[in-house]
Amino acid sequence: MLVQLMQYRRDSRRRGATVVMVMVSLTMLLGFAALTVDLGVLYNTRGDLQRSSDAAALAGAQALLDQNRLKGSAELNEAIAASRTEAGTYGSENAVYGLPTPTVNSSDITVGYLSDPTSSTEAFDFTDPTRFNAVHVRVRRDSAANGPVQLLFARIFGLETSNVTAEAAAALMDGIEGWRVDERTGNAGLLPIALRQSAWLDLLNGTFTSGDHYTYDTETQTVSPGPDGILELNLYPGGGAGQLPPGNFGTVDIGSPANVTPDIIRQILYGVNEADLAYFGGELRLGDDGTLPLNGDTGLSAAIASALEDIIGQPRAIPIFTTVTGPGNNATFTIVGFVGIRVMHVKLTGSMNSKHVYIQPALVVDDAALAGPASGSSYYVYQPVRLVR
Repeated sequence: MLVQLMQYRRDSRRRGATVVMVMVSLTMLLGFAALTVDLGVLYNTRGDLQRSSDAAALAGAQALLDQNRLKGSAELNEAIAASRTEAGTYGSENAVYGLPTPTVNSSDITVGYLSDPTSSTEAFDFTDPTRFNAVHVRVRRDSAANGPVQLLFARIFGLETSNVTAEAAAALMDGIEGWRVDERTGNAGLLPIALRQSAWLDLLNGTFTSGDHYTYDTETQTVSPGPDGILELNLYPGGGAGQLPPGNFGTVDIGSPANVTPDIIRQILYGVNEADLAYFGGELRLGDDGTLPLNGDTGLSAAIASALEDIIGQPRAIPIFTTVTGPGNNATFTIVGFVGIRVMHVKLTGSMNSKHVYIQPALVVDDAALAGPASGSSYYVYQPVRLVR
């Protein structure tokens, strides 16, 4: 009898211990369940916020490709403001978990310049709005915007809400230092025409210009007589008023030095192809010192007039150079960068004073362009917009 009583007491203790263990285990399981459910909510919210910030940054950077930003400070400010508006709009159009229309605070949108968009640590530069090329967007759920995420089971541990934030940066990849052509990129929109760097800078500064005679319509993509607010430059070397003196302009050999006029015409009409760049080992690129020697000709042949007329209004890039040595078709140009232009009007017949090739600055986007930090001399030429942070 005594033995049975002792056994009963031991069994009772075991059952009591088991109940305690079960209760503790259930509490832990409930805790893990709460953690799993709420972590899932936070994970989904974070993913939605990231998609919103990505879309907003891309849309804002794309909006910077506004030809009107080249017309003056007022239009430039409008383009930057439109970029911020576009970023805010796209950031608000992507539903976030539990919030169909999130709000993007204006203070969470930054537009500025990155000299090396591939750097994850470079700070935005705001000193020169004409070169703005990047947009950073933060989309959040916290007390500052959209309200924090409401937790469910975690409330039993005293955790009622959690802040979640996502951010992204997109950029027009500039600092173009060369060109490579493959099946993905298609031909490079690079004209075999070189302009002296000082003449380009004088055009941008308004200190040397042929005036403003022609208008480019961004909607119809056509050119017509009349001013459009963007100054022009007459590339024709020498002669009448507003024309560049000899030595400021020439054609260059993008390919073999044996290139002839039909090669130049083909490149004007259809771009530089893979075979042209094979002469340079597959890509045309500035060296470590930021320069590239190209053979060329300091003259301008009337034979290319028809080809130039055929591309009027189309955005193209041209090399700019600092020095040229050698006469005629034995000239060597020291290329230091690439700039975006648009041919506006061509006339290479008649008197010397009436001949002209009018160009104006233009925004050029080209898959074949190679971006990097080496060229601070390139202007208005970009790779397509992409996320960089």
